[in-house]
Amino acid sequence: MFKPIEGGSVVDIQGLQCNLPPVGYVWNRITNKLDYIGVYRRSDDDKECYWEVPPYPSWYKDVMRKWDNYDRIKKEDDEEFYDERLEKFKNQEWHRRLNGFWFRNNDKDLYITGLNYYYLCYWNIDIGLPKFRIPDLEKSYFLQYCIDDPLCMGMTEVTKRRFGKSYFAGAFLTESITRTKMANGGIQSKTGTDAKKFFSKTIVNPFRRLPKFFRPVYDTSLGANPKSELRFQRPNVRGKKSEENIADDELGGYIDWQSADTMAYDGQKLFATVQDECYKTVEANIYDRHEVIRYCLLDDEGQIIGKALYTSTVEKLDSEKDGVQESGILLWNESNQLEKGENGRTKSGLYRFFMSAKRTRNFDLYGYPDEEKTLKTILADRETVKNNPRALAARIRKEPLTIREAFYAGGDKCEFNAENINNQIQKLEDEPVFLRQVRLVFKKEKVPKKFPTQKDREIKKVGYMDDQKGGWFLFEEPLKPNSFEDSGGYLTPTNKIQYQIGVDTTQNRIAIDGSNPSIVVFKKSLIIEGEEKGMYPVAMWVSQTRLDIDFDEEVLKACMWYGCTANYEIDRRTDYYRYFCKELSQAFLEWTPKIAMNPLKRNFKPEYGTRSGDPFQLAQQLQVTKMYIDGVDNENYDGHVHRIVFPTLLKELLVYEHLDRTKSDQVVGLMMALLPVFGEMQMPKKEHEKAIKILPTYKINMAV
Repeated sequence: MFKPIEGGSVVDIQGLQCNLPPVGYVWNRITNKLDYIGVYRRSDDDKECYWEVPPYPSWYKDVMRKWDNYDRIKKEDDEEFYDERLEKFKNQEWHRRLNGFWFRNNDKDLYITGLNYYYLCYWNIDIGLPKFRIPDLEKSYFLQYCIDDPLCMGMTEVTKRRFGKSYFAGAFLTESITRTKMANGGIQSKTGTDAKKFFSKTIVNPFRRLPKFFRPVYDTSLGANPKSELRFQRPNVRGKKSEENIADDELGGYIDWQSADTMAYDGQKLFATVQDECYKTVEANIYDRHEVIRYCLLDDEGQIIGKALYTSTVEKLDSEKDGVQESGILLWNESNQLEKGENGRTKSGLYRFFMSAKRTRNFDLYGYPDEEKTLKTILADRETVKNNPRALAARIRKEPLTIREAFYAGGDKCEFNAENINNQIQKLEDEPVFLRQVRLVFKKEKVPKKFPTQKDREIKKVGYMDDQKGGWFLFEEPLKPNSFEDSGGYLTPTNKIQYQIGVDTTQNRIAIDGSNPSIVVFKKSLIIEGEEKGMYPVAMWVSQTRLDIDFDEEVLKACMWYGCTANYEIDRRTDYYRYFCKELSQAFLEWTPKIAMNPLKRNFKPEYGTRSGDPFQLAQQLQVTKMYIDGVDNENYDGHVHRIVFPTLLKELLVYEHLDRTKSDQVVGLMMALLPVFGEMQMPKKEHEKAIKILPTYKINMAV
């Protein structure tokens, strides 16, 4: 599949140019030449030509029975059973297993790979032999390309549940190990128990049902159904007979399973491995585990000698281990076959394959799926639970139409409309928005004297410079930079009508428990010729380190540049006030917004900032954010999630948990910005009036 074949054809499978041999020919992997085998036809009538296992010769069962009886009674010095007809048949089937097969399918001649032939003809699954399906054919092309490509370590696959991926993975592992000397195969799954089940169900059971000419000698001392490993060597014998068969031909490798632990296969050499349900692993970080596995597939010179198949559906993981939720997405993103480094490999060494759920049902006689019918069924099923976010999220992940849906986040615990957030993330991936990474800097400017007796003086202003290590991500510059007044050294913002800043800070200036401080600059409602042009974050700052000694200086820079106030989350520390006083800039600090003041507390004393430890203020933070993200139940006010252009903020919104928001720094920063903004809004007095009225608005007549 990897190398071009003269006279052959090319099929593009998700970015891989898979090379097929000429019709009726196969590429002989032993002689490295083309062999003509013809095209198998089930019938002379094309309409009656579809896949079925080529029938065995009439004598096959009789001869195989004789072979079994011969082995049962033969003595140790007897010759091996021989039948000329059987030898020819064995050679034919080994040729097809190694090199592939052609058959007529309706009006087309189709090539199937050797592995696919082995799977379709000999790998018994829970319902018997597998059915032929075009999506599986394409997957087999993709996998064979990965096997043939010397710079590829294998493939990672995402598809819907119950589509036969585990049995196919078992065939992949067993087919390669059972024909290679001293080759080891390994299995891991989301837990050790699952790996054990995979071994028994998709390796041992089908292996025992293979014909004898495909089933190498294996160690039966472990039992007819081994539970931990399948060793391809003579059974262990004690005493004098232990060395009698030492020269007998045996492969010498094994297939085993291990726990889900990251280091389970550390230091071992693997010719093939299956990482089952890799994107549902909760006991380990799958990305870290792959970093161990990838070295098991290399020789001492760093050359790839083994192949891996990572296969999985995707579910919302219930794990508190760091990185588990994100590791699967990271592994997928770093396996893009269209993005290779200078060494010719992807970052992970793998290539990725996605099977849409609309291609997994309603197959016709020739193995082609009715995608339109399946799509209607899936969408109709989702429609029945559209008002139940948890059920909807589960159904989307179980039958994903896109890779975005496969990794669909939110729904189970998401506080907001997960579907709308996911749609916005998808839109940004399809049409990326440029975010400039910059560093804000102070610059000094001279202020000319008004009277001869005055002296020239300098004031600080703020500018920016491009910096890939800068913490600021800039979507939109301020309309009027440095909108503040300097009166005797005291600074006062003059553009509060347009911008508001929210600040999520840290405890004692040290980021702990995965939390990093953040700053969100929010643009308030701006009406231009009757159209809303505001209500979105325009800039964000996220800490690049865990020590933020100069954090308050970054806040002050943003306040001065945008000319507005900053609303701090103040439960963790209050020393920022001293910094602003020292800089004569306390006017840039926001008082506790009125919307966060509990009306039941008579002696409530406003302070600089908002407390998340206060139940009322915490509840108000969530309320205003839900109004901003989802809107309210009123046709006159929709949510503004479609205005957010920061992907990291959107992804945090999906996993935000209101009572455990340590890692949701950007969301907290947004909440701090939204409280003063919504505090300026006038709530309705009557039910029939508009849900909210945004006051004030900044109006611009473009005709002026």
